[in-house]
Amino acid sequence: MTHRVKSLRFRLTISYVLIFGLFLTVIGFTFRARLKTIIQDRVEEAVEEDWGAARGFLRVEREQAIWQVDPREMDQTLFLERLRRFVMVADSQGEVLEMSNGYRLQGVETAAELRAHFKEGSPRLVVKELGKDRVLLRFGVFRSEGKLYLLAVGRRMTNVQGLPNAFMRDYFTVLPLLLLLTFVLGWFMAGRALMPVNRLAEAAQRISGSSLHLRIPQRYANDELDQLIVAFNKMMERLSENFEQIRRFSTDVSHELRTPLTGIRGQLEVALLTARTEEDFREAIVNALEDVDRISNIVRALLMLSQAETGQLALKHEPVNVTEVVEELVEQFRASAKEEGLRLNSELAPDVYIRGDRTQMDRLVTNLLANALKYTPRGGQVDVEVRMDGANAVISVADNGKGIPRESLPHIFDRFYRVPGEDPDKGLGLGLSFVSWIVKAHQGQMDVKSEVGLGTTFTIQLPLNTEDSTPESSIRLAEVRQ
Repeated sequence: MTHRVKSLRFRLTISYVLIFGLFLTVIGFTFRARLKTIIQDRVEEAVEEDWGAARGFLRVEREQAIWQVDPREMDQTLFLERLRRFVMVADSQGEVLEMSNGYRLQGVETAAELRAHFKEGSPRLVVKELGKDRVLLRFGVFRSEGKLYLLAVGRRMTNVQGLPNAFMRDYFTVLPLLLLLTFVLGWFMAGRALMPVNRLAEAAQRISGSSLHLRIPQRYANDELDQLIVAFNKMMERLSENFEQIRRFSTDVSHELRTPLTGIRGQLEVALLTARTEEDFREAIVNALEDVDRISNIVRALLMLSQAETGQLALKHEPVNVTEVVEELVEQFRASAKEEGLRLNSELAPDVYIRGDRTQMDRLVTNLLANALKYTPRGGQVDVEVRMDGANAVISVADNGKGIPRESLPHIFDRFYRVPGEDPDKGLGLGLSFVSWIVKAHQGQMDVKSEVGLGTTFTIQLPLNTEDSTPESSIRLAEVRQ
């Protein structure tokens, strides 16, 4: 019983019953008051009709009340007998000319009270009670033989005054059955309404690292429960992405650190076993330090990329002159390109602005230029272009180098991915992962075209800056993904 009391379904059902019970109670008392008013109005109308009928039958001659009726008309005779059960006739002085036994049993007014009724002139309704018996009297003045007289006609209310109470007694006898039916229906309706919530609870209990694919189907009712289901499914998607990022980070770290650590261990062991001179030990230590620097670079790059992909790396949101960024970096790379026997050409539209982070734009262009120069053989060329295309700024980096095999194109943005057959010492395999994240964080798009032996072209489109103001704010990848 304790579990049921605490359950949301039970509480909802009890709420239905209480609200419906209160509603029915208010309806019952309202109907009782209305019924009482209707009965009172009907009795008053009936008394008015009786007074008018009695006035039609009554005539006063020589201070005697005479009732005119045709004995042959049984209906009139019976009607008149009923009227005369509660009837009284008096003159202007309060002298009673006629009074029925039924009227006398309800109590007789004094002469002064009758004169007061007479002087009032207008019709008057009076309720007289004797124990549980109640009679409604209608007093009125009429003229007969040139004189005014007071006529009182009454009707018993005892038979009808108990109807409202009888109704309430029967109503509240049936009410528990209605509330029981309401409980059953409420229990059923609450169960159906809470079914998606129960599914959410069951799905949440089944969640583990291997079941993050769980999703709850929408009901398409566009109600609060559908909103809850959508929010739950989005939460599961975020959890799945986070778990995947953690898994990838762990795999990448273990894979990439294994090789340099093995190299360091091997070099130091060889030095311990074979080194004889100070120069031999120095060479072993220098080689080990180079591998330590490589490990340090890998860890630093992985941490930064992980922070970026999980939304922990805040980006500035300010106007950035893409033309200026590319022009400065092209000048920085021009000397190294010349040393490698490469031509670095640029065609830059003036003052192309986007809204983003200057530091990340530097990193994006640097990675693209470094890759293009790295994989272009001596005598080749790299062409850099900045232009506007509609509402977008376009950055293009093209080379006529070795190109990327078709089967490798879908994987070049994966962390630590290197095209098979390339020199592993040429990079960590994280540069294009950074490029991909930066483009997404700036709500842009990237396209790669490449043919083996002909070269590769990276084309990036970023939304132009359309805001007049230049206040800084922060954007995160999590917001971009929404």
